[in-house]
Amino acid sequence: MRAEAQIIKDLQGARTQLGRLEKLIQSELGGLSAGVEPLLGEVRAGVAALFPEPGGTRLAPKEHEARHEKLLQSLDELEDVVEALQLAARSGRSKAGAARGGR
Repeated sequence: MRAEAQIIKDLQGARTQLGRLEKLIQSELGGLSAGVEPLLGEVRAGVAALFPEPGGTRLAPKEHEARHEKLLQSLDELEDVVEALQLAARSGRSKAGAARGGR
């Protein structure tokens, strides 16, 4: 029973963190967040595979390790793309502000 409770806690934690990340990305990037959607899809799939719903199929240890590594790579790539889009969003806002101020 204790192990099952820990699994449910891990599942909820991973999915909660992913939900928070998605909200932060949307908040920070607005419309530009569409640029990270393919990577977010990979992250969602990784989280779903590594943290299956209660009663779902758990991965074999080697597969788990491989999916974990892929998830980490996807998160690293997501971080790079989000940072680039943040710069683009900030650059666009500063240009728009300068254009309004220069009128």
